[in-house]
Amino acid sequence: MNPLMNKCFWRLVLVVGTAVMLAGCGNKETKEALKKSDSLGEQKEYPDANNVLVDALRAREDKIRADVGTSTDPGAADALTKKVEADPEILKLERAQIPLYLHMERADLASVIYADMLRGNPGDTAVYDLLRDKDPVIRTGAVRILGLAGHADAIDALIGASKDPNQEVRRAALAALGAIKDPRAVPPLIDGLKDSYWFARSEAANALAQQRDARSVKPLLDAVADPDSTVGTSAQNALLFLCQSPGPVAAPDDLATRLGYPNPKVVLVSAVCLAMLKDPRAVPALLALLHSPDPGTRLSALKGLGETGDPSAIPILRKTLKDPDVNMRGWSIIGLGELKDQGSLDDLRAISADGTQPESIKAAADAAINHIAPPASPPAGPQR
Repeated sequence: MNPLMNKCFWRLVLVVGTAVMLAGCGNKETKEALKKSDSLGEQKEYPDANNVLVDALRAREDKIRADVGTSTDPGAADALTKKVEADPEILKLERAQIPLYLHMERADLASVIYADMLRGNPGDTAVYDLLRDKDPVIRTGAVRILGLAGHADAIDALIGASKDPNQEVRRAALAALGAIKDPRAVPPLIDGLKDSYWFARSEAANALAQQRDARSVKPLLDAVADPDSTVGTSAQNALLFLCQSPGPVAAPDDLATRLGYPNPKVVLVSAVCLAMLKDPRAVPALLALLHSPDPGTRLSALKGLGETGDPSAIPILRKTLKDPDVNMRGWSIIGLGELKDQGSLDDLRAISADGTQPESIKAAADAAINHIAPPASPPAGPQR
């Protein structure tokens, strides 16, 4: 080989190698800031560690802007902003900020930083990398960031996190899946209803309500009978939400098959949901539940009767206008108003005029009267 060519070749290798080394290590200011921040982070001085990075970020951005100079051209200003966002040193500093914010339980701020990073480097995987961190606090925070972002491309990562050995990571993953409206999230959320951690099961029920998918109705009905009352309540509320208009997703037959279920909570929510769907099979079940020894069950059953739109519920609603429980009286009034029962107008007017009745009951009676017999509109005045 020609000695001159050989010398040029090794010089080129040296130049390229040095450039790669510098790119990997970053400039002196960035290295010093990261080193100082890491030291403070190891001492769990997370706010101070973050302040070091904030100062370094500010100084780096000021330097970039000073090097470019000022310009009144909007295009130049936009280009400068993009240059700042994509600067490798700024991206390194921002990447180091994310776990600090997660240690401070500020996933919201970490999410803002990550959004900034993605503008500069759309393929950045910083948060996904943190899902493999040994610290469950960091994994939990990373999951929350993905949930706040709400991107459908995070579903596979969140499904994996819903199987994490740490219960808080699983809980956060199930909640995050609820924030992403995608049919692929439904099966892992249904699996989450059987998680060993009650809080994770509750989050799964809440998340299924947000998905509004008919596949979740049967599993949620099972979850109503969960031994943990919080989980049962979450499942019940999810079912009621799935039966609401517009666009209820629950199939009436799925609910009707549970009317003979041995668990009274399952029977109650099934009957109330059927009432919301205006299914006549709700009425006999709700009438039977009015004889329950539990006051809460009786009240929910009475509310459900008012939802049915079925005139066969009117006699019992009239009867409970005189119930000693003020809540029972109130919901009887509301139900009769919803059913537009003309035959109850005299009783409702008497309640409205009764000074011994609570103001809330009198107001409910007035509203029901106006719903049943709206006041006549005043005649239109002469036109000019």
